[in-house]
Amino acid sequence: MVLVKALEVANYTNGILANKKKFPVELDEVLGNDIKRNGQAIYRNCKLANDLRVQKPVTGVIDEEAKEARYRLQTNAIQACTELLICIDMAYGTYHLPAKRVAYWGRITKEARDYIRKWRDADKKRYDTS
Repeated sequence: MVLVKALEVANYTNGILANKKKFPVELDEVLGNDIKRNGQAIYRNCKLANDLRVQKPVTGVIDEEAKEARYRLQTNAIQACTELLICIDMAYGTYHLPAKRVAYWGRITKEARDYIRKWRDADKKRYDTS
């Protein structure tokens, strides 16, 4: 569910930015590039974290390096959600976006962040060997 929600945020963000009447290319440096970067980083970091195998299949031994990398990627995804929420707040006024659209965008971003946090917490319990 985490990857599905992260991809939903990335795709919704890309869809909003595709409207060049609301997000003209010449204003990308104002806020558009930050929105793009964070929207994509959410999914990218989740996908990369999910692809890391922390526990060896046969032996069950924990790969500490993979565990740390996975945790770091999950944390980066959470941070990208928070940064995207900041950008959404600024975009609302800067680009005069409809309140309904901003509310939905913010809601799915917060949902993604909550899913990623729960995933990271579950991993911490699952792989914590101390």
